[in-house]
Amino acid sequence: MSDFLVLRGVDHVLLGVTWSGFSRSSAADGTPVLTANGDARLVVVFPPQHVAEEASAPFSPAPLLSGDPPVPVWRSQLCGPSRVVVAVDAGTVVPLTAAGLLSALADARLVTGSGETAIELPWRLLTEPVAAGPVRCAHPADPVVADGVTGLWRTRVHGPAATALDAGLALRPVAGGPSDDPGFVIPLPAAERAVIVANAAVRPAAASRLDLSAAGGTLWVDAAWDNLHWRHRAVLGRDLTVRTSTTGVLFPFGHRAQHATVTERIMDPAAGGAAVLRHWSVLTVTEPVRRTPADAAVRRAFPFDEVEITTRTFTDLVTPTNWQLFPTPAGVPLPTFFHPLKGDGTPLRFPIRFAKPGGDLHCTLPLIFVADHSPVFASLTDPGLGLLLAQSYRERVATPGTNIDVVRSANRVDGDVHEVHAMVTTGVLASDGYRPRLTELEVRLPALRSLLGHDRPSVVTFAERYLREGDRADVLFDLAQPIKVDFTARADRSGGLVSPAFTATALSRSLGPVNLDALPNAVTGHLDPKRLFPAEATLLGLPLRDLVTQVTSPPKITSLVHTGRPPDVTLSWEDVKLVAHGPFRPAPGSRLTLTATTSPTARTTCRVNDVALVLPPGPKPLLEVRFGLIEFTQVAGREPDLRIEGLKTQFRGVLQLLEELQDAVDLGTARKVLDVTSSGITARYALPVPAVATGAFSLRNVAVHTAVEVPFDGRPVRVSLSFGSKAAPFALSVLMFGGGGYLEIELDRDGLRRLEAALEFGAQVAVDFVVARGEVHALGGVRFTLERDGSVSLEGYLRIGGSVEVLGLVSVSIEVRIGLTYRSERKSLVGRATIVVEIDLTLWSDSVELDSGEWVLAGGSAPEILRAAPEGLLTASATDEVDRWRRYRDAFDHAGRQP
Repeated sequence: MSDFLVLRGVDHVLLGVTWSGFSRSSAADGTPVLTANGDARLVVVFPPQHVAEEASAPFSPAPLLSGDPPVPVWRSQLCGPSRVVVAVDAGTVVPLTAAGLLSALADARLVTGSGETAIELPWRLLTEPVAAGPVRCAHPADPVVADGVTGLWRTRVHGPAATALDAGLALRPVAGGPSDDPGFVIPLPAAERAVIVANAAVRPAAASRLDLSAAGGTLWVDAAWDNLHWRHRAVLGRDLTVRTSTTGVLFPFGHRAQHATVTERIMDPAAGGAAVLRHWSVLTVTEPVRRTPADAAVRRAFPFDEVEITTRTFTDLVTPTNWQLFPTPAGVPLPTFFHPLKGDGTPLRFPIRFAKPGGDLHCTLPLIFVADHSPVFASLTDPGLGLLLAQSYRERVATPGTNIDVVRSANRVDGDVHEVHAMVTTGVLASDGYRPRLTELEVRLPALRSLLGHDRPSVVTFAERYLREGDRADVLFDLAQPIKVDFTARADRSGGLVSPAFTATALSRSLGPVNLDALPNAVTGHLDPKRLFPAEATLLGLPLRDLVTQVTSPPKITSLVHTGRPPDVTLSWEDVKLVAHGPFRPAPGSRLTLTATTSPTARTTCRVNDVALVLPPGPKPLLEVRFGLIEFTQVAGREPDLRIEGLKTQFRGVLQLLEELQDAVDLGTARKVLDVTSSGITARYALPVPAVATGAFSLRNVAVHTAVEVPFDGRPVRVSLSFGSKAAPFALSVLMFGGGGYLEIELDRDGLRRLEAALEFGAQVAVDFVVARGEVHALGGVRFTLERDGSVSLEGYLRIGGSVEVLGLVSVSIEVRIGLTYRSERKSLVGRATIVVEIDLTLWSDSVELDSGEWVLAGGSAPEILRAAPEGLLTASATDEVDRWRRYRDAFDHAGRQP
C-alpha cells in the first residue's frame, strides 16, 4: 500500500490516493502503472467538503466583533476529509498519473455497505451514497477548457438511473465521527443530525445531487420520513438553504404539531450586504382542537370537554438547542423533546381555551414539543418517556375565581362545583397519546368565607377513590394542608347555642369540609364524636363531643356556586340526638337542629329542645333550669333573637328557702328583653311580685329576674336568677321598722359563678309640721358575696342620718355610714367611715363628703390606710375641715400610744 498526493493546479485537483490489491510495474515508456489483482481497491481522499458557518436570527447584528477597527464576524469551522473507495476490476491497468487515477476512479464502482466510503457533507454527518445499482463517479480525466477558461474539476456521484437533474442517489449514515457542535449555532445541529442518522439508517435520504471537489461539495437532499422532512442545498461546501421539519405532539395536551427550522443565505443589509446565514424556527399546530375522550378515568382527572390552542402558527422562535435526549430501546439516545422559546429567549406561552359548560376558560401555558421518532422509536407511546415528562412538567394555570363543575355528574350535588383560582396540569399516557391531568387545584370555599371569613386558597388533589369510582365516591378532594373549621369565636354564625369545631382534611361532595379520620363507620353508620370534635367545640358551653351520640354525619358546610351572583351557602346539622353529661340533662326526645342558609335570605336557626341544666353538677346541685325550647334565630338585616319556651327553675340544697317565692312566680308569662352585642345575646325575663300588706306588715318591690346569656366568643352559656337587685332592692317594713334586700345568683357549666345577698333592717321616722318636715333613720345591714374563685366578702354596716326642710327654702341632710368588711382573699377585716353633708338654699347649694379611707383593723401588723379617699370627692371648701380632722386623728393616735 502506498500514499500519493494528486495535485493539478490548472483545474484545482487535490486528492489523496491510496490503493490495495494492485501490482506495480512500468509501461513501455517508463510510466509507472498499477495492475489490479482479484480484490483491488482504490481509496481517494478529498479535502473538507463542507464549512459549518454560524447562523443568526434575521436582522440581528453580527455575533462577534473582531479587529481594530472592529469588523463583524460570523464564525465557521471546516469539516474533516471525505473518503471514496472504489473497486477496480481485475486486470485493469492504471497509469500512476493524475489523468490515469482520475480515469480509474470514474470507471470503477463505489464500495458501499461496509463504511469504507464516508463523505462528510454536511458538517459532522458521515454518509455513503447508495442506489438500486452500482454507484459511480462521473468526471473528466483531463482539464476542461472553454473559451480559454479552465473549469474547476469536480466529480458527480450518481446511480445507474441518474438523469441530468437527478443523480438517483440515497444517503445512508456511516458510523463514526464526532457528533458534537462547534460551540455556535449552525444550520444542522447535533440533535437534528442524530434524528437524520436514525431515520436514514432505516430508509436512506434521497439525494438528487452529490458533487465533490477540492473547493467543497455540492449537495441537494430532499428526504421525507414519517416524522422528519430534511431539505438541504449546499454549493461548493457552503449552505444555501437548510430546512428541517419535525412532527410531534405538544405535551401535556397531546395536540399534533410540526416544528420547522429554516436557514437561508441572504444578502443582508444588516450585515453590510454580506451573504450570511439567517435562521429561524416556526411551530405549527396541526391539530388545534383536542376533545377529551369518553373514557371516564381521563375525564375525572380533567373535567373539560376539549382543549383548543387558539393560535396555530408561531414564528420568530429560537432554534432549539435545548433538545433533551432519551434512550431508544436499542440504547441509542435521541433528542426527543424541548421547551419552545421565543426570539428573546423566554418560554413560548400558548393561548389555550378550556371548553366547559357555563363559559370557557382562557389562559396561556408553556408546552413541551415531543418529537415523533417512529418507526425508529415509538416516542409518543413510550411509558418511560411519558413518566419522565409527567415528572418534569408541573404548570400552574391562574383561573381567578372560575366556577368549575369538577365531577360533571348527572346526579349533581352542591360540592361538585368549586371556585377554582389555579390549576396545576401535567400529562399522562393514554391509549390515544398524551392526555392532560390536573394534579392540584387551588380552591376557595365560599361557605367558609361567608361563615368564618376564611378566604385563603386551599390546595387540593383528587381523592384516589374518586379517580377509581367517579361519582359513586363522596370524598372528592384531599387537602394538602388541613383547614381549621372553628366556630368557637364566631358562634353567632353557627346559631349561638352550638360552636362546632373540627379539622378538615378532605372535601366531600355532599358535606363540604370533612375529617377523613372521623367519617361514619362503614358497619354502624355512626361517627365517633370524640375523634371529630376537640374539647373547645361546645353546645350551651359544654363539650360538644360529650353531648352527641349516634351521629350519622358531621355538620354539612357546602356552597352552590353560581356565575354572576353570590353562592348559596348552607350550614346544617339536623336531628342530632343528645345525651347527658355533667350538668346537661336532656329528655329522651331532646334534639339539636342547626340550619344556616344564605338564599333567598340569609337566615340562621339553631334549636335545642327539652333539656335541663343542673348547676353546679355533682352530688349537691343548687339550681335546675329546664328549657322546653331554646331557639336562636338571625335573619339578615335584623338583630338576632333568642326564644325560650317552657323555662322552669327549681332550687335545691341551701337555696330551697327560695322555693316558695319561686312557686309564686310564673316565668312563662314574663316579658322578655333581648340584649344584643357583638359578643353575645342575652334574654332577660323580669316579673314583679304583687306587694303584700297585712296590718303593720308590708313587702314591696319584689321582682324576679332571670337571664340566659349566649356568648358568641366561646364562653359557656350563663344563667342568672335574682330576687330584687342591688340597684332596686325589695322593701320590707313592720310599723316604724323597715328594711330591704336582694339576692343575685349566677351559674354556668362549672357551677356557681357568683352569689351575692344583702339584707337591711332598721327604723325610719318621718315628721311633718307644715312649715317644716324631716325624717331620721337608723338602718343596719349585712351583705354576703361569694365569687367564682371561692373568695368571700362579708360586710356589716350601719347607716344613720336624717334631713330637715323648712318652708321649702332650706334643706339640710346628713348621712353617716360605718362599715366593717371581711375579705377572705386578704384574710383581713377592713373598716371604713363616710360622712356626707348636703345643704340646699334657695340660690346656693353644696355638699361635703368626708371619707376615712379603708383601714385594716385585723389581719395586719398595725392599722394602716389601704386606700385614701379620692381627692376628686373633696370640694375646695372642705379641704381645711379635712386637714383639721386628720390632725385631730393623728394627735389622738399618738396620745393613745404614750406610756
